[in-house]
Amino acid sequence: MPIVSKKQLQTCQRLLFISPVALGDFLYLKTFLIALKKQYAHIEIDIWLDDIRCNSDSWRLSRSKILQQWMDTEGAFSLTYGCTDSKQAMQSHIEQAKLRQYDIIFCHSVSKSRQYSHIARSISSSAFIVSSIPKSASFGWLNKLFFSHSNHTFILNENSLPKAHHITDRYNMVFNQVLGLNLTSEQLMPTLKVPAAIEPITQSWLSSKFSDLKKQGRLLFLNHLSTNDKKDWKLTQLFSLIEKISAIDATQRFVVNVTKENFDSVSMETEKFTTRTNIQTAVFTVNEHFFELPSLIAHADFVITVDTAILHFAFAAQRPLLAMMREKKPYWAPPESEVSHVMYATEGRGYIEDISVDQVFQQYKKMNSLS
Repeated sequence: MPIVSKKQLQTCQRLLFISPVALGDFLYLKTFLIALKKQYAHIEIDIWLDDIRCNSDSWRLSRSKILQQWMDTEGAFSLTYGCTDSKQAMQSHIEQAKLRQYDIIFCHSVSKSRQYSHIARSISSSAFIVSSIPKSASFGWLNKLFFSHSNHTFILNENSLPKAHHITDRYNMVFNQVLGLNLTSEQLMPTLKVPAAIEPITQSWLSSKFSDLKKQGRLLFLNHLSTNDKKDWKLTQLFSLIEKISAIDATQRFVVNVTKENFDSVSMETEKFTTRTNIQTAVFTVNEHFFELPSLIAHADFVITVDTAILHFAFAAQRPLLAMMREKKPYWAPPESEVSHVMYATEGRGYIEDISVDQVFQQYKKMNSLS
């Protein structure tokens, strides 16, 4: 029996899903939230994605706005609470959420589960609150005290999952045992439909950046940065890889993806690189709307990226993909196939930059049947 009964869902008017999701998280989570909405169309589903850091870091506030754009486009969610830059702003969210009078609140944030359990109860004194919690929390001895704000807690039993499982398998177990959702293996795969209105923007960008009609070769989408230095590749490594690949075919086009806060610095270095090498290389960042990013990825002939949302978007778009990851949480890796491969950082400190340019280049050649 699921934690939240069918009767509770049938009588529920509003449900709040609390999870400090990143772009990659939401790509997979939305499958289950949309399935819940389809099964219980009368429920208004809201999402709280504020990570409660309450700082003014531009990358997190920018990512939050992008996520909210995406969530609005899906059409299944009524209201979203984005990241805030102060405790006062977060309290304003709480006051706004109180007015929604939620019947069910589902907190899915293992690392900050105690804080979110408290926030959920401050939002509603009467809602049925379920919290995902870590199995290691005081070995469970103090769970009743730590999560006294929640009606029920949930711990993912990893031992019941296959050793080589995917993140979709984990989410499937969570939503099945908490909300009673049953999805087939085919339904678990992520989808990302780009609105038709974005296509002209993508075509215009490509035409402006790669205007030489005699050099309209393969389009490679590259991403070397994440939100963690341990998962970053160096820009010098990326440029070296571009030179090696371009030597095979000089008509190829290279897109270097960055976030807005890195755009100016990377653009400056890229201009120096293109002046020196005359290789077609352009720097991209989302300008107006989130879907500019997956739209451009969908046009790519090949994607090379470190461990960030880009690899998940490429997987959803079924683009040939070479990803670089650390040996942590391998369930986030896309399934291995002829057109999808993950290189793990196994040398040195185990950082992404410890994967050499030549290793990546040799794997790229292998995947593209190049001698």
